[in-house]
Amino acid sequence: MTIKIFVIFYSRYGNTMRMAEAIAEGVKSVEGCQAELRRTAELAPPEIVKRDERWASMKEHLEKTYPLVQTSDLKEADGAIFGSPTRFGNMASSLKDFWDQTSGIWVEGGLINKVGGCFTGSATMHGGQETTILTMWIPMIHHGMIIAGVPYSEQVLMTTRDGGSPYGPSTVVGPMADQPPTMNDIVIAMALGKRVAELTVKLRH
Repeated sequence: MTIKIFVIFYSRYGNTMRMAEAIAEGVKSVEGCQAELRRTAELAPPEIVKRDERWASMKEHLEKTYPLVQTSDLKEADGAIFGSPTRFGNMASSLKDFWDQTSGIWVEGGLINKVGGCFTGSATMHGGQETTILTMWIPMIHHGMIIAGVPYSEQVLMTTRDGGSPYGPSTVVGPMADQPPTMNDIVIAMALGKRVAELTVKLRH
């Protein structure tokens, strides 16, 4: 039986997407596990997006590369990992909008006892990475999910001067969002993907 871990994310300039891709690699490193990447909808008006060439280009790339997430994906998922850039210490409206559509899944108990985790990025080192992840956990708890972070057995957490914490992977992208995730960020992201996959396998057997 193939275990499916969905990696659901919002990304404006591609940094959260890169973290999602690293998490997917971690998932796939576990035998019998498959990563399914899904993007959340871009809520900004098209005329606003078009004014920013980088934003418009990334939006086009995402639409060509990754399917738009559907609430039904959560029924299919054996586990799920959610990613968003920080917006004033909280998740972006795109991901929140997706969660607001999941009342039907909640009524059915469709996420109860499924393992999940979160990841994020911010402009600065103290830009709300940990509060963003903590607040991203709240709908997961309401859905009955089992939350996984990154334990300190991942040695990079002991030495990183970039992003990443026991709460989950993170990255510092700079005020212009033009600093891609570092190798440490990628390693921690892969570690979360691997851990969620491993825990899901244990729970399913």
